[in-house]
Amino acid sequence: MENTNILDLLTGGIALLILIGGMLMMFTTIFTTKKNK
Repeated sequence: MENTNILDLLTGGIALLILIGGMLMMFTTIFTTKKNK
């Protein structure tokens, strides 16, 4: 039970990190493009 719980937490954390990372990347790209213009 504990092992599966830890695995679920790990996968969830990784997914969250990827989601936040992608959002940050999009935000930075939009910000830079707006600044350049």
